[in-house]
Amino acid sequence: MKNMRKKFKFIKTADIFIIIISGAAIAAAVFYSCTNGKGKSHLVIETPDAQYIYSLSEDKKITVQGVLGTSEIEISDGKARFISSPCPGKTCIQCPPVKKQGDWTACLPNRVFIRIETDRNQSLDALAQ
Repeated sequence: MKNMRKKFKFIKTADIFIIIISGAAIAAAVFYSCTNGKGKSHLVIETPDAQYIYSLSEDKKITVQGVLGTSEIEISDGKARFISSPCPGKTCIQCPPVKKQGDWTACLPNRVFIRIETDRNQSLDALAQ
């Protein structure tokens, strides 16, 4: 009976140790992901015919030609959003602005896609040809 109590105490101690180690690993992963993407962000606009890259640090209005007509995109305070588009539903205009690495929005009927990318001064992981 005493032997089983020792095993049970050991399992509790091991569980607590595993929880602490797991918490530390999760905290390190969150910290790494938050600091890894730091760099100069830019806006990438893709249309069926071209790809455009703009700095988010400079406020401006951009017009691009899509399949249905002209879409207007505004860069303001480090954020970008659609302000006009010829699409029927105007869903793209109602979407919130894109502002951080990985954010994107699109006017699907007009085939205009915008996303935020960040320059990273890192070596390549792989190269495809």
